[in-house]
Amino acid sequence: MDDTDPITELLQRLRDEDPQAAKKLFARYSRRLTRLAERQLCRRVAAREDGEDVVQSAFRTFFRRLARGEFDIDNSTRLWRLLVRITLLKARAKARYHTAGPRDVRAEVARDSRVPGREPVAREPGPDEAVAFVDLIEELLRGRPDVFREVLERRLQGQRKTVIARDLNLTRKNVDAILRQLERRLTGFVEDLA
Repeated sequence: MDDTDPITELLQRLRDEDPQAAKKLFARYSRRLTRLAERQLCRRVAAREDGEDVVQSAFRTFFRRLARGEFDIDNSTRLWRLLVRITLLKARAKARYHTAGPRDVRAEVARDSRVPGREPVAREPGPDEAVAFVDLIEELLRGRPDVFREVLERRLQGQRKTVIARDLNLTRKNVDAILRQLERRLTGFVEDLA
């Protein structure tokens, strides 16, 4: 099957639970939907959730609802409009989530703002800070499987979670779970110091 196959055939393959059809549909639309989602997220929300997160959530919803027979799609225009709508709704939901109550990103102080009495942190750590950071990371990873180190290193290098999952042959949920475990452990270390 090539990229010019009718969308109805691709959708039927999806309904028949063909994983290759799901991959093909995702590959066909995900890049454009990611750009759309990123335009919907303000800079501060985008620091927590990126366009790829939104699109993955949109596709999970689409595939789940398609499997339940909730959609009647007969052409690529209708499919595109539906995917755009789901993506926009997901992006708006993420924005609401990250601007509600104690999670409100608008309450965070911008890194480059000049708050009286708070000097900006130097961009490069000094030797003592670097050693302390390495020691903290080693303690954080002690007793954890090697994959924890790989996930953490890649995330600290700025890699997206979806890329980490793909490269390490994990699911996105696995990557999220590893990072949450490390975050909880780090929070425990910080609380012990206080």
